[in-house]
Amino acid sequence: MAAVALTPEDLAPFADIDPAKAAAMIEDALALAATVAPCITEDSFTGEGAARAILRGAVLRWHESGTGALQTQSAGPFGVTLDNRQPRRGLFTPTEIEQLQGLCKGASTGAYAVDTVSTGAVRHADICALRFGATYCSCGALLTGGDPLWEDAP
Repeated sequence: MAAVALTPEDLAPFADIDPAKAAAMIEDALALAATVAPCITEDSFTGEGAARAILRGAVLRWHESGTGALQTQSAGPFGVTLDNRQPRRGLFTPTEIEQLQGLCKGASTGAYAVDTVSTGAVRHADICALRFGATYCSCGALLTGGDPLWEDAP
């Protein structure tokens, strides 16, 4: 069972869908979402509200996609053809897939930072570029592993 719960009642304010059909659509959506974002099935998942919103949007779009029929109406010499045929594509848009995968990125994954400017044993000179907000050491303290290569005289 997925940690994310979506019920036919969650869809009711937006569309009138038969509860059996809604339940089947939700089951399919949860199964497909778990293939692109497996973390939504874990009990420790914390983004339930955002995942539910993404899934709800996908299911509602699927429901509103139409019957897939070619309809023709005519009145006298005038005729209108409504082509509602749509090729079946994936349930989720690329953006929704990225959003679901983004919910799975925790503190232990993704980009990380390494502090290259140690503040422990290294003593930078007062004129070091680091003290003015730069990202590099201009006094040479990083090269010596301790004190600056040079300092201004007091």
